[in-house]
Amino acid sequence: MAFALGSVFAIIILANWFASYSIGRVSNQFSEVYHDRLVPSLVISDVMERSYQNRLTLEDHILSSAASEHDSLHQLVTANTKEIESLINQFARTYLIERESVGLATYQKEFAKLVAVQDRILKLSSAGAKEEAENLYRTEGHQAFLHLLEPLHELIKLQGEVGQELYQSADRQVKTLKILSYLVIGMSVFIALLVATLLQATRKLNNIKPQNFGLN
Repeated sequence: MAFALGSVFAIIILANWFASYSIGRVSNQFSEVYHDRLVPSLVISDVMERSYQNRLTLEDHILSSAASEHDSLHQLVTANTKEIESLINQFARTYLIERESVGLATYQKEFAKLVAVQDRILKLSSAGAKEEAENLYRTEGHQAFLHLLEPLHELIKLQGEVGQELYQSADRQVKTLKILSYLVIGMSVFIALLVATLLQATRKLNNIKPQNFGLN
C-alpha cells in the first residue's frame, strides 16, 4: 500500500511538473506567433503598400509638367523609400528561419536595383525628358518592380507556414495538458478510494474483540 501511494504521488508530481513546463512552452509559442509572425507580416504588408505607392507616384511625376508638383512627388518617393528601409531593418531584427533570411537578402538586392531605377526616372522626368522617363518606367522600372514583389510574396507565404506550424505545436501541447489533467484526476480518485478502503479495514480490525484462550 505504501509503495502504491508513493508511486501515485510521484506520478502526480511529475504530471504537474510537465504541465507547468508545457504551459510555459505554449505561452512562448503564442508570443512567437505575435512578435515573430504577426508583426512581421504587417511590416511586409506596409512595405508592399509603400512600394505600390511609389510606383504610382513615379507615374504621376512623369505625367506632371509643373515644377512645384515635381518637388512634392519627388519628396513623397524619397520619404516612402526611407520608410521602407526602416521597415525592412525592423523586419530583419525579428526571428528569421533560413528561408526567410534568403528571401530578405534577395529582396534587399532587388530593392537596391529598384531605387537606382527610380532615381534615374525622377532625374529624366524633372529634366523634361518625359518620353525617355516613361520608356524607362515601363521597361526597366516595371521589371525591377516585379522582381521586388517576388521575395515579398515569398516572405508573406513563409510567415503563414511558420505561424501554422507554431499553432499546431501549441495545439498538441494543449491536448497533452488535457490528458495530464485527466490522469491527475484519475490518480486523485484512486487515492481517495484507497484511503477509504484502508479506513474501512482499520475500523473492522478495531471492532474485533480479543478472546481469552487461557480459559477451558
